[in-house]
Amino acid sequence: MAGDGLGRSGRRRRREDDALTSPEATRVDALPLRGGTANRPMIGAAPLLITGVATNWACCGTWDRASLTRRLGELDVAPFITGNGPRNTVLKQVNATKSMTFGQALAHLFGVQRIVDGSLYLRIGAESPGFDELAQDFVVPDVGVEYEAAATGVWFSQTGNVTPAHHDWWHSFLIQVRGSKRYTLIHPLDAVSVQQNWQASERFDLSPAPELSTAATPDWDGEVRYEGILSAGEILYIPPFWLHEVETLTEGNISIPMRFATTQSVASNLHQLSQDGLLRSVTNTPTRNVATIINVLRRNRRVFLAREEEFVRALVATREIDVDAARLLADVRHGDGVDR
Repeated sequence: MAGDGLGRSGRRRRREDDALTSPEATRVDALPLRGGTANRPMIGAAPLLITGVATNWACCGTWDRASLTRRLGELDVAPFITGNGPRNTVLKQVNATKSMTFGQALAHLFGVQRIVDGSLYLRIGAESPGFDELAQDFVVPDVGVEYEAAATGVWFSQTGNVTPAHHDWWHSFLIQVRGSKRYTLIHPLDAVSVQQNWQASERFDLSPAPELSTAATPDWDGEVRYEGILSAGEILYIPPFWLHEVETLTEGNISIPMRFATTQSVASNLHQLSQDGLLRSVTNTPTRNVATIINVLRRNRRVFLAREEEFVRALVATREIDVDAARLLADVRHGDGVDR
């Protein structure tokens, strides 16, 4: 294949000179479907911004602070607390929670009454009290693959709240009910190059990933990235394993992530490892108990062995545990019978 004669640095300068920006996800007016049809795009092929599907759902027309407070105001909830900056990371293994009523949380989320110092990010999941009441007002679409009901939840957020870059291993649909969000999506095969300059704790989801947007990474050399705004009544479809970052742009923001099973898989090395099974159970549980960490790592030995040392050092440093990483690693490996 013929080249353009510019080389990598030349292509970078050309992109900067032309002020190129990432396109938004392709807009369609129908949900994707396994295999696709003449009227519906194929699920899994590419990100999509779906219009005209959720606009008639009751949640998009009736959910506001007053109506939700009337229905569930006395419900006990425990939202995440974020900082006071313009970009407030929400990462469940690092954010504290605070118990309050749903009505109090809504008052803070909508900017009516300050309940805590900082902003809130609240999830009412399928396992939570109050979810069945909310679920009456939205539809689970048929996309030809198995729906993972336990993974669905309703998220309430505030301006500046950020879900940092990560990937999931399912078909994801983010339904925007109220307000708007900014999204950045990066192709799975660009994940390794994106992460090459990240700290170990960032690659292993122990601390927030660096920002993905074009503005934050103007010299990015990847190939496939989408950026745009998700508005009320729209649905963002994110295929399995795509890196994505989402930032809330408005107060009283409400969205519903839905997840569907996939048979697709990729081997994206360190990035994929950080999301697998037992590793996720230790990164998502903010334990500082050394014995618990040892037990979790031992159970996952054969998958984790090749990158264990880097992960353990990142875990100890990020949690600020008063234990030598090398000694912890020796305790993990002692007597486990795994060949090295």
